[in-house]
Amino acid sequence: MTEFVQFLLMGLGIGIFGTMVGAGGGFILTPLLLLLFPDRPAEIVTATSLSVVALNALSGSIAYHRLGRIDIKTSLAYSLAAFPWVILGVFTTSRISRGPFDILLGLGLFALCISLLRGSDPPANAPSPGEESDPSLTERHIVDRSGRVYNYRFRYKMGIWMSTGIGFLSSFFGIGGGPIYVPLMIRFLRVPVYIATATCQFILLINTSVAVLVHYYRDNLHTMSDVILPLAVGVIGGAQVGAVISGKLKSATITKIFVVLLALVSFRLLYQGFSATWN
Repeated sequence: MTEFVQFLLMGLGIGIFGTMVGAGGGFILTPLLLLLFPDRPAEIVTATSLSVVALNALSGSIAYHRLGRIDIKTSLAYSLAAFPWVILGVFTTSRISRGPFDILLGLGLFALCISLLRGSDPPANAPSPGEESDPSLTERHIVDRSGRVYNYRFRYKMGIWMSTGIGFLSSFFGIGGGPIYVPLMIRFLRVPVYIATATCQFILLINTSVAVLVHYYRDNLHTMSDVILPLAVGVIGGAQVGAVISGKLKSATITKIFVVLLALVSFRLLYQGFSATWN
């Protein structure tokens, strides 16, 4: 019972923060599971994480849909582009041992921290010089439930190409792709932060659901089923809270929290990975 409560609380915290930043919580959950279960294969850990991330994304997507912040058309297009790469990522995970896996994930998260520290987020409605007449940009007009208007032009086609690589990495590492999608959508595609976090939740829902189905057919979910249940209950409740909190924080605050947590997690993973490899 004590263990159930511990994983329940863990899921609650992951659900709140994962939804708040639009990352789905996988970038926190996967490293935690790797630390708690050092003897489990990477494939089993990622399957467990992705199943919880999928439920978190479902709950978060419902909450963000109520808030009216999801760009549905973009979500569907990016998810469709990622489908085959998500499946490939699942099969690739089974062919790598724990030490190298931990190191690769740690390096990936650390690289993401560096990219986020290189500058501030672009203004939501301020295009760069020359972008006003750029025919390659796609225009969006979204009005959320509170009446806030988002008029912006973004690099839609670039996002489709990015989705192929992100789809692979998201299922390979078991993080769901949120920590990659969110900063790239904000910084490179120039999507407003609140739309980016909400839209990424829906992309996560679709992509992680595909990955979980593949893991199910590969019989990777039963090993840690006792962990999945309390984590799932926690993230579903936490996702609703995180969606509400996200609208009350400044984008710069969200980014700073994101960077700090990513840095701590990446250092711990690198230490564990190198220790396992050398020993």
